[in-house]
Amino acid sequence: MSLAPSHLSSYSAQLTPQHRLSSHALTRSDPVPVLLKASREPAHAPSFSLRLPREFDATSQRASGRCWIFACLNMLRRSMLGKLDLPASFQLSQSYVFFFDKLERCNYFLDSVIGTAASPLDSRLVQHLLSSPLNDGGQWEMLVNVIEKYGVVPLDAYPDTWSSTASLKMNRFLTSLLRSWAAKLREAIEGGRGEAELEGMKQGYLAEAYRVLVIHLGEPPSSVDFSFHAAKDKLFTRLPSMSPLDFYHTQVPTQTGAFVSLINDPRNPYFAAYTVEYLGNVVGGLPVYYINVPIELLKKYALRTLQAGESVWMGCDFGKHFNRSTQVMDTEQFAHDLVYGVEPEQSKEERLRYGQSLMTHAMQFVGADLPEGREFPTKWRIENSHGKELGDKGYALMTDEWFDEYMYQIAVRKDMVVEDERIKALLDDTSKVTVLPAWDPMGALAE
Repeated sequence: MSLAPSHLSSYSAQLTPQHRLSSHALTRSDPVPVLLKASREPAHAPSFSLRLPREFDATSQRASGRCWIFACLNMLRRSMLGKLDLPASFQLSQSYVFFFDKLERCNYFLDSVIGTAASPLDSRLVQHLLSSPLNDGGQWEMLVNVIEKYGVVPLDAYPDTWSSTASLKMNRFLTSLLRSWAAKLREAIEGGRGEAELEGMKQGYLAEAYRVLVIHLGEPPSSVDFSFHAAKDKLFTRLPSMSPLDFYHTQVPTQTGAFVSLINDPRNPYFAAYTVEYLGNVVGGLPVYYINVPIELLKKYALRTLQAGESVWMGCDFGKHFNRSTQVMDTEQFAHDLVYGVEPEQSKEERLRYGQSLMTHAMQFVGADLPEGREFPTKWRIENSHGKELGDKGYALMTDEWFDEYMYQIAVRKDMVVEDERIKALLDDTSKVTVLPAWDPMGALAE
């Protein structure tokens, strides 16, 4: 049935004076201040019973999708405080990890093109691979692959460039190259080219990709010369020159390979392992490996990690029920029903199934508020990577209710979770894994 004038008249007749008042407000202003509930403001006070000491200056990923790298490197720099009295402004170079992730991802994509040559060009899988071969985002195991292979360096050793902070144009050009190379590789395979010839073609393409990355980001350093003034006594410290890998292994106590990803995906059975098809960056590196657990276990191990004095890398659906200026995530802070007369009603599982929710941003937990008598915190303190100007000097706040609905992943030390025999069994035998399709929302953080 098509819409008729009578339908429109009926819809108009259902508008109440309250709806028209809402229209007067929202046609003249930003919806956020109209929708905000003043009654929720006390719950958003930046006071936490558990707060990690020595907070660093908030960082900014700017106009790039490097949140997963920032969250990880912010976690690693915190672990360095036990060894070095670093100033609050210290950062590890996000661009250094970014460069090698891009280069490795070009190789991973070209290998995937060769590996899917038997599939029709218009198949859903091949079209998915071609749709976005060089995104900025990524997953925990992808961080492990790059950092364990190339190490890390201080920001001063490899600073940001224009294209690392605004990656769109670089990504578009590299993506156009990758698609043209994909066409040539598929044509070569159809023409009967052998494995050695295909590898030769691929190596030529990778040399060109390296050149483009160097032009945009600069050539990464092969050695690290690092000096700083200590935060407390301001004494000057100079470390011996070393390779990026040596710097990582000698100066960063937290090693990324010691962690496991726990997710909360109510669509699938708990205490089972999952991966996502064709989600990766380093050929021959670790595949994405998730252990699916109830949301209470994400809270339990996130809280336990904070109580141990360490921050927690995490992935969530950032932007839902979110106040950008205050950096508050709270499912109860907006009065949608009062203003619109209607409220979306979907469970977490339904939102995943119907495309309303997926992992979109990585940050790290650095604190929590745990009133006496409660099992879990009422709110969580978060170090974001959107600069110092928003929230509490760049730090955000998440309510416990928001955690339930939009938190999807944390990376925690394996030795912390092996107390649970169900998790330990999956860590001992990683062959029992269910493969989710390449376009599954559990892989969306890499996009």
